[in-house]
Amino acid sequence: MVKVYTLSRPQRAAAILVAMGKERAGVVLKTFKSDELRVMIDAAHTLQTIPQPDLEKLVQEFEAEFTKGVGLIDSADTMKNILNDFMSDDELKDFIKREQMDNSEKETINIWEQLEETEPEKVVAYLEKQPAQLASIILKRLQPKTSASLLKQLPEDKRKKTVARMLSSRDISDRMLEAIEKNLREEFKPNPNAGGMRESASKMADILNEMDSETCDMMLAQMEGQIDDKKLALVKSMMFRFEDVVRMATEDRTKLCDGLPQELLTNALYKADKSVMEAVLSSLGQRTRRMIESEISDDVKIQENTVLQARKSIATLALKMAAEGQITLPEK
Repeated sequence: MVKVYTLSRPQRAAAILVAMGKERAGVVLKTFKSDELRVMIDAAHTLQTIPQPDLEKLVQEFEAEFTKGVGLIDSADTMKNILNDFMSDDELKDFIKREQMDNSEKETINIWEQLEETEPEKVVAYLEKQPAQLASIILKRLQPKTSASLLKQLPEDKRKKTVARMLSSRDISDRMLEAIEKNLREEFKPNPNAGGMRESASKMADILNEMDSETCDMMLAQMEGQIDDKKLALVKSMMFRFEDVVRMATEDRTKLCDGLPQELLTNALYKADKSVMEAVLSSLGQRTRRMIESEISDDVKIQENTVLQARKSIATLALKMAAEGQITLPEK
């Protein structure tokens, strides 16, 4: 049962329009703007069955007199029929087209993902100019690792005020969040002439990750002085090899190895350097460690291709976990 007092204002308005019937509701809807129509349609889709007593109480808020009806069912379909009857085909198509374009833009540009990939200096410069309340809302919606990094770069006074707001502020309305996201999209609109630095760096990192260590190191050395330092640093941040587990923090290495199939670990550690083997084995439970050590010490042969594939699988997982903020990769 839907209680009247739990309905939002748009839901109340949608309920009244549907209850009014097509003739009267159609006249009212003709005066609405496209964004107001969209709000009404969205509200109608969220309505559930409203019992007659509750509907009557709701109607009394809008009208002094109301003829008793049969309650409210299938409000979304009824709203659709009202629109079909009282809007021309061209008007309805135009409205639907604008609605689809708005929704397409929202789905295409995820501003929070975009901010994660934006140069920190730009985001910090923007946050410095905003009220602490707005800065706190933005930081709370980013990944913890990103928020922590941005907070460190804010001036001390601004940082204190922002953190205080983050601790005390409540959730904001959907309408306010949409307004913030719209402003952020305008502020951080992608530059078509920027050359896609992150995308090109990612492709370069993928290529280097496929090379053997010696060739990879040689390529990185040749890049120094040839490309922008920031771009080179970005490429390096996207690189990881199985041998790099040695340089990982113990906590991150444990997270990476936790849950990996024993066979995969055994194949990856076959004929690995002692430092690499110890780093991985020390991150495992004693039982799993003993079983892997036993298998490796036996007079078994594992094909090189199987070993390389196992190591690549673990390296790929590490990159994925780092991208999701679960672990931090060691710097090159």
